[in-house]
Formats: sequence, C-alpha cells, structure tokens
Amino acid sequence: MIQVKYLRSNHVDVHFDDVSKLFLKQLSEELGEEVLMDDKIELSEGSLPLFFIASGGTEEVFVSRYNHLKGPVYLLTMEKRNSLAASMEILSWLQEKGIPGQILHGNMQELACQLKGLLRIHSVKQKLKTLRLGVTEPSGWLIASTIDRELLKEKSGIELIDLPMEELRLEIDKKEYPEDEFTKELGSKQVPSIELEKALYVYGGVRRLVEKYNLQGISIKCFDLLEPFQTSGCLALALLNAQGIHAACEGDERSLLSMTVLAELTGEPIFMSNPARLDLNSREIVLAHCVLPLNMPKKYTLMTHYESGIGLAISADLSEERYTLFKMKENFQDYVAMEGTLTQNLHEDDMCRTQIRLRMDEPLDYFLKRPIANHHMVVRGEHKELIAAFLNSY
Repeated sequence: MIQVKYLRSNHVDVHFDDVSKLFLKQLSEELGEEVLMDDKIELSEGSLPLFFIASGGTEEVFVSRYNHLKGPVYLLTMEKRNSLAASMEILSWLQEKGIPGQILHGNMQELACQLKGLLRIHSVKQKLKTLRLGVTEPSGWLIASTIDRELLKEKSGIELIDLPMEELRLEIDKKEYPEDEFTKELGSKQVPSIELEKALYVYGGVRRLVEKYNLQGISIKCFDLLEPFQTSGCLALALLNAQGIHAACEGDERSLLSMTVLAELTGEPIFMSNPARLDLNSREIVLAHCVLPLNMPKKYTLMTHYESGIGLAISADLSEERYTLFKMKENFQDYVAMEGTLTQNLHEDDMCRTQIRLRMDEPLDYFLKRPIANHHMVVRGEHKELIAAFLNSY
C-alpha cells in the first residue's frame, strides 16, 4: 500500500474527490499496488514525501503546510484540472529554496513506471540506513580506495566497522564451516578435498565474523591469508555473495560500498572486477577477477588463485547479455555507470580466472582520465537510469 498526501483547492466542485479517487484507483490497477489518499498533514518518519497535487489552487496550501521539507519531494499529477500547472509552480518554489523535487506526470503506464522506480529508490535508501559493513585494513596497494566514515554515515546512515585481521585468523583456525546447498555443490567439483576444506574454513571464519558483528557486508584483506593458511579467500567471498551477504576482497572499502548499493538497488549478484585492457576504438573493455558470486555465472570451474597459484578461485562463463558497470564514492555524487553487452568469455593464462569482454555503449575515456580506483562492479541488466535517479535523490 502506498499513501499519498492529498492536496486540492477548496474551490473545486463537489464531485472532485470522486475524480481523484477514480484516478488513484486506475493508477493502483496499473501499478499492482494500492495507492490511497492520506489526509493527515504530518509526514511520518521514513515515509515517502509523495504529494498528489490534484488541482490548481493548491500552491498556497502546499506552502502553508510543507515549508519545512528538506526533500527530495515528489509531486504526483493528473492530466487534467490544472494539476500539472500547480505542480510546476510548487516545484519551482521548492527549488528556489534549495529543496530538490520531481514531478510525476504522464499516462497511467508511465506514472506506474515512475512510481515503481521511486518506490525502489526510497526503499533502498531506508534499507541503507540500517546497514553495518565490516572492513579489515585494506591491501597496501589500494591507496585510493578507503572511505571517509563520517561522510558515509552522514550521507546514507551506513556504518562502517573496523575488524582486526587477527580475529579473522583465529576464526579460520577453528576449521569449521556451515554446510548448505552451495557447499554441497562445491563438493561435486573435481578439486582435491584438502584444498576445498581449507577454502571452506576461510568461509566459516568470515561467516562467523559477519554473524558476531551483525554485518550485512564485509571486505577482507584476503592476500594476508595466503601464507598462513595456504589458501585464498576467493571461494569464501563467492559463497557469501551468493547468500546475499555483500563480500568484497582486498579490504577495498569503496568497492564494498559500491557492491552493496548496486546489489540492494538491482537485487542482482555483483561481480567485483579489475579492468585488464581497453580498446578505445571499439569501446571494448576486458575485466577479470578471481571471485564472483556462485549464483551469477551460467557455469564455473575451480582453479587456483591467479597471483599466488594456490587456493581455489572461480573461473566462470557469464551469459552474453546486457550488463552495467558501476563504481561510486561515499559522497553519493561522484560515480560512473555505463551499460554494455558481454561479447565474449575469455580463459587466458595471464589474468585473474573469470574474464569477460564488454562492448560499452559510450567511450572509455573515463578509465584513463578520471577512474574511481581500479575495482569496478559489474551487474546483469541495464541499470544506468535507475542508478542516476537513486544518487540524484541524495
């Protein structure tokens, strides 16, 4: 159920409320969710600031009731009764006060589509306010990937928790892990059982840290696990991501944030990847990494981790379809979102184990002139417009 603040002029005819109710009924049918009038003036905590500007003459009513809003404010309109004209006046007044807003206008199908996107964005923003993400110290080479924790908390409500690597090592030393459908599936892969057990001990250790600190996401300094445990963290993170726990490698804080936002916004698993090479003329980019969610590829095998030659890493083929590439900073303003088509799965010896070639819709100058560090997130589907709307709402 969606509630909209109902604003109308006191000078409209006695049948006007029936017109408005019919409009909302038709919109509800198109949306597949009931849209109801809310006559209460106050906005409840966490509610969507959505106003049904049902007629002309509502401008003064809006100003008298809602001059304290911070925004963004959304104005739902009809294609009659001067609804659009009044909304334009209201939006202009809001913008002059520095309050962001948007008018929702169009036929029923268009309005339903706009509302669906708006509801998704609002839901994710509310969800982010509750999230706790854990990070160990970053790998030494990630000199541009740490987050301003206070800024992140102020902008989104997300809390970033520092985790000591020593605690993770102690958890891995317990040599325990929970069995589930994914661990059983991994047992059918043609790899030495001792190697699989070592990788799953890492999974168990990371999983217990997630549960202990009530985390919804985690990034670990996985290269520090190679020597003491003679295995990599690739499989552990692949398992966690497949279970809906956002898991990034190398202690990369901005990648964990980007992964979390993208996964919550799209509902899809995320491939955290390294750009490996570009072809500026064809707008093609090759991306590779040793970890991705186990529920993302159409098929996969287990190989050793690329740089170390030990442990278990994911070598996968992704479906040849449309994808979105994404990375953001914690100010929720600086970001990149590009769409493209996967044209080839590669299996070369001198790159991380999962390798894909994307042909992007736009030039690749960003990667050479203003990149947001090295790791970038890849998600199935076209989400550039949704990402822009989401970040613009901040």
